[in-house]
This record gives sequence, C-alpha cells and structure tokens, in this order.
Amino acid sequence: MKKIALLAFVVSSLTFSACNNPSSADKNHDGDTTAGEHLDHTLETIDEHAAHARAQTEKDLADAEAKVNQAKADLEAAVERGDKKAEETSRKALDDANSAWERTKAALGRAADATGRGIDTAVEASKRAADKTGQAIDKAVDKTGEVANKAAQDAERKAKNIKEALKN
Repeated sequence: MKKIALLAFVVSSLTFSACNNPSSADKNHDGDTTAGEHLDHTLETIDEHAAHARAQTEKDLADAEAKVNQAKADLEAAVERGDKKAEETSRKALDDANSAWERTKAALGRAADATGRGIDTAVEASKRAADKTGQAIDKAVDKTGEVANKAAQDAERKAKNIKEALKN
C-alpha cells in the first residue's frame, strides 16, 4: 500500500514538474517553446509516467491477488487436514491478504484519479498560456495599429504642408 501511495505521489510530482521543463519540449528547436509544444510535451510525459505507474500498480495488484489465492489454498489444506490451529492461522492470513488486495485496488483508482487531475491541470495551464499569448498578440496589433495611424497622420500632415508650400 505504501509503495502504491508513494508511486502515485511520484507520478503526480513528475507530472507537475514536467510543466516546468520546457527544454525538451521545443520541437522545432527555435529556442522558444510555444503553448502547443508545451502542452504536447506535458501530455507525453504524463502518458509515460502514467503507463509506468499503471504497470507497477497492476504488478502489485497481481501480487496481492496471488497472495489471496495462496491463502485460500492454505486454508483449504488446513480444513482438509482438520488442523484447527492451522485453519485459524490460514483464515487470518486470508483476511490480511484480502485487505491488502482491496487497498491495492483502491490505490489503483486513486492513482488513476491523480493522473487525470494532472492532465486536466496541464490542459488548463496550457489554455491559460495560450490566452495570455493571444492577449499579448492583440495588444501588439493594437499598438502597431496606433503607430501606423500616427505615421499615416504625420505623412498626411507633411503632404499638406508640402502642397501648401508648392502653392505659395
């Protein structure tokens, strides 16, 4: 159980730290990481860590199930022999194995939920970055328009001045 909880924590930590690691996310090697590249990199990293976490958790789940099956076999053998002390010990071992199996299954669900939340967080962060980029572009366009209008007005004023000078 502790291994699974630790694994879920590590996956979550890696997911969130992947958001701060743009160096390998620059797909076109221009030195800048776009919001799209950042999102792609984050999702790839999440997929890699989620696959690893799922494989480890499924292994732990299979191990827990094997322990349950072994405890059942030990209990059946003790009942067949009529050994009450071994039967009692086997029942306790079976109960413990079932508890461990249930905890492992619950941890698998929590790890999946944590990975899903990590993906949602990454997507939201990328959306916010894209919105901020869009706003910055809009501001730049507005400023460029203002500068162009001012330049056009200056050119028009100078043209009028030249036209007046030519008339005189």
